[in-house]
Amino acid sequence: MDNEFVKDIISIWLKKLKVDRLFGIPGSYVLPLIDSAARHEIPFILSQHEYGAALMADGYAKATGKVGCVITTTGIGATNALSGIYNSYSDSQPVLFITGQVPTSQFGKGALQESAGIGRSIHMEEFFAKVTKLSKMVTSAEEVLDSLQVAEHALLEGRKGPVHLCIPIDVLQTRIPFFGLKPSLTRSLPVMPENTIREIHRLTEGSEKPLLLLGAGCQTDEVASIAKRLADKGIPVATTLRGKGIVDEAHPLALGCVGMYGDSSANYYLDRHADLLIAVGVSMSEFTTQCWDPSFSKPRLVHVDIDQTQIGKNYEPDLAVHADAQAFLTVLLQAAGEHKKGLKFAEEAVRATKSKFDAARAQRVVHSEEEGKLHPVEVVELIQKAIPAEQTVWVSDSVTWTETHLKLSGANRHIEAVNQASIGYTPAAAIGVKVGLPDRYVVAVFGDGGFRQTAMELATAVSYNIPVLWVNLNNEKYGSIYAAQKSYYDGNIVGTTYAPIDFVKFGESLGVEAMLIESPEALEEACESFRHHERPLLLDVRINDAVPVAKARQLIRYQQWKLTKPTREHSSSEDLKVLNQLIQNRY
Repeated sequence: MDNEFVKDIISIWLKKLKVDRLFGIPGSYVLPLIDSAARHEIPFILSQHEYGAALMADGYAKATGKVGCVITTTGIGATNALSGIYNSYSDSQPVLFITGQVPTSQFGKGALQESAGIGRSIHMEEFFAKVTKLSKMVTSAEEVLDSLQVAEHALLEGRKGPVHLCIPIDVLQTRIPFFGLKPSLTRSLPVMPENTIREIHRLTEGSEKPLLLLGAGCQTDEVASIAKRLADKGIPVATTLRGKGIVDEAHPLALGCVGMYGDSSANYYLDRHADLLIAVGVSMSEFTTQCWDPSFSKPRLVHVDIDQTQIGKNYEPDLAVHADAQAFLTVLLQAAGEHKKGLKFAEEAVRATKSKFDAARAQRVVHSEEEGKLHPVEVVELIQKAIPAEQTVWVSDSVTWTETHLKLSGANRHIEAVNQASIGYTPAAAIGVKVGLPDRYVVAVFGDGGFRQTAMELATAVSYNIPVLWVNLNNEKYGSIYAAQKSYYDGNIVGTTYAPIDFVKFGESLGVEAMLIESPEALEEACESFRHHERPLLLDVRINDAVPVAKARQLIRYQQWKLTKPTREHSSSEDLKVLNQLIQNRY
């Protein structure tokens, strides 16, 4: 038996969790832990802001499936990270957030940055309790081993999510007898009852045009492999945005993404053809369901999730299955193999659906007529041609362009933060993605509005030579909200435009190589350069004011939308024009 400092025990625990990077900003009360982690060969990446550090840890977790780790001091240093931790909570990512704290002997005395919940100080444990699976202040060394065991379980059990540990500096500096870490608590997966398995077989056998819908809960290589085999057996597959690429989107039976900015083929097949919808790891959110469209309740519904609270919260399932995605799809694969009728009607419907919308896609205009500006779709498609798709991970805030215009294959190839629409996510998160996947190209696509919120994190990439290709789609405005004001508020533009920034000079001031892109040729050359010589590279791409074609329910989403606007006179022909737009863009 040895006596060990608590700080060193925590470092040993981090190694057990396979944490190989820390993201954050140091402060007095966490210096002992940062020092110990470095001595245990866990490098520390210094961000420019705690929000950026939390986003990097989230990107790392999404890209690798491993635990991301953020360390900050207490007080404002910790609260700065709140939005990033909330993002990880909403997206179910295993991010460990460790904050320091003033010595326990100083609680209530007004110590600098005190946050023990006494007087006018916030209670750090309670502050993060609503945005984590577990938030705990460890106020004595005797609690440490139990706290680490429980924290590990919360991070990884069932629906994963962030955990917060707040540890006072005197506890970190305490020695305790150490026999080793407590064994991990048993993590159990729900077991499907035999009657549920029989019902899966029955529903599958009775379906001629099923649709397998895969969500964020399916983003593992193992699930992707099973899903491909299901598609090969004739089951059409669509995904949510957060499941994008799980099945190769070039597969004959892959329909792309459903939802608000999804593929028309996927939305159409669901509404017009599907007689059985098998939704796995899907929460049926507003974004996925096009504002809870009735089309999701047309076919019989099998809803599968590791988290029982997600099942049936928006659509009543015919069969609710509390299960891990891999276990369920293994059962479904067996059922598909025993399908006696065959799925020729499903295959015919997919072919017809794709043909219908592929023709329209081929006629779309994706070139800008404005000199010196590109169309966003043109940007996305040119980059995908220039940089090998099989070696690339895309991180995107601009999902309205990447969701349907990228064709991907493989788990965790498209990383975003759409649940909370976390603005400024991508410039920082892409750094964590590249740290986790050093052998992949990382392309980060975002708008200039979000970029203004986390642009300083490019300096972090320079400090540690983390090569990311940042693509700033620059139209000098908050594009989506600007478009909403223009369309639904009689063009009353308020708070969505700003004075331009010279982002090339800005990037260069941080030590980032930066290029102004005003033509397709310049973009192609820049991508070729990045492919052959990876380095932190910022492309300031001037884009036109193109907006995605709005689907009917997106338009209805704005409650102020009226077919007859009270502010001006207009004819019934204008009403008919709007109605026609709604009908044409139903899918």
